[in-house]
Amino acid sequence: MDQTVKTVVFWLVIVLSAFLLWQVVKANPDQPKTPEISYSAFLSQVDAGNVVKVTVSRNHIVGSYRDNSSFSVTAPTSQEGMLQALRQKNVEIWFKETAEQGWPSWLLNLAPLILLAALWFFMIRQMKQRQSPNSMNQP
Repeated sequence: MDQTVKTVVFWLVIVLSAFLLWQVVKANPDQPKTPEISYSAFLSQVDAGNVVKVTVSRNHIVGSYRDNSSFSVTAPTSQEGMLQALRQKNVEIWFKETAEQGWPSWLLNLAPLILLAALWFFMIRQMKQRQSPNSMNQP
């Protein structure tokens, strides 16, 4: 393979790796970190009337208290009792559909590591090719 083509491929892999790594790191930058509470603490806050709004996404709940602070909680799969308690306390309930985490998502998350491994392999091969056979046999 021509040296110029190898150099271009090398830099292309570096730029693509940097871009994919940036994409993985910046995932959801506008979503602030909310403190996670236990499910029993969540139900206690609902009973006390401190919860104003919740957004349910499968079994993950993000909500806000009366003082505008937020929380997150993992709910059980059966949510009928919780929804009844929320309705009794006049809590605003939102439902949000989440995308399935399939193999394309996994592949996108692993792509920077795969590209870095390919780059490492390419660099090791280049180093071995540059070493002369005579230099490897000398003590």
